[in-house]
Amino acid sequence: MKKHHFSGIPARQGGVTLVELLVAMTVGLLVTLVALSTLILGRTGYTTVDSTTQLIDKERFAIDTVSKIILQAGYQDFAAPIPMTRALAVKLGKEPEPDLFGWNNAFYTQLSDLAISESTKIVDGNRPTKCGSINDTSCKNGSDVLVVRFQGGGLTASPDGNMVNCLGTAEPGLETGDLNERSASIFYVARDANTSEPSLYCSYYKHSSGAWVAGQPLIEGVESMQLLFGTDNVTAGAVPGIAGDSIADRWLRADQLKVASNPNATRENWRRVRAVRVGLVLRGPVGSAQERVTATFAPLGTAYASGADAGSQLAVAADGRLRRVVNFTVHIRNDLSTR
Repeated sequence: MKKHHFSGIPARQGGVTLVELLVAMTVGLLVTLVALSTLILGRTGYTTVDSTTQLIDKERFAIDTVSKIILQAGYQDFAAPIPMTRALAVKLGKEPEPDLFGWNNAFYTQLSDLAISESTKIVDGNRPTKCGSINDTSCKNGSDVLVVRFQGGGLTASPDGNMVNCLGTAEPGLETGDLNERSASIFYVARDANTSEPSLYCSYYKHSSGAWVAGQPLIEGVESMQLLFGTDNVTAGAVPGIAGDSIADRWLRADQLKVASNPNATRENWRRVRAVRVGLVLRGPVGSAQERVTATFAPLGTAYASGADAGSQLAVAADGRLRRVVNFTVHIRNDLSTR
């Protein structure tokens, strides 16, 4: 048998040096960081795109809902069982409430009846103090309040569905000839107690129960609602003159349509409204924007931004929320006067 002889010198083994190991770990870490950054950017981009889509959907719904109700303002049903017009009510010695009414920079408090033009439950300019300890824009946003009235259609037991309130429920027409039977809807912005998000709310008067229903949130994330009213021959805070050509010639805030200690003149000024300009600021969730920066928005557009109107400019913190401004004008279809 052939014998093998060994020299006793160990064979050399292959491997990496400490420097090579450190280089490899560094390269691997860089690749991981790049992949992670790409994943985060992709996720952020997806979130922004998704939030943008949601804001656009909310914008469309807001425009459709608010416009539809405003267009119903002043509608009179001449086919009602007992037809009653505003002109006839005046001849009978009754002063009907205006079909449009509102408050500027006001905190909404549920009303107790339909006599809103002289109500003291909602006050122009009281929103900041009513927000209490809440100092962010979920409450302190200068939002306005809008009331719209109109006659419904059909009977209480079977409304025809042509006229609806702000929640989309069919409203019946007059059955007793009392103009207080007119439907009334209110839009306002409030902070949702459950989510802490500002939302566009709706309330309406339920004649069967003789009370305003508790406000319901329509659209979450509506941070501000601003209103301007296109008026015909109205001077801010003054008794109205002779009606003009029924074309809006001056844009005024809700508080400018009111005449101190003269509710009749105030009601007449509101009957001179020919158009409503609505401005909204909608916001997405925290982290929906790709950058965290402070910003100032003009809900009604920069042409209407004024220090005299709280809320016409909304300064927001660097909270990482995506925001969208939408403004639109609704021209009143029906005659609101008592002629």
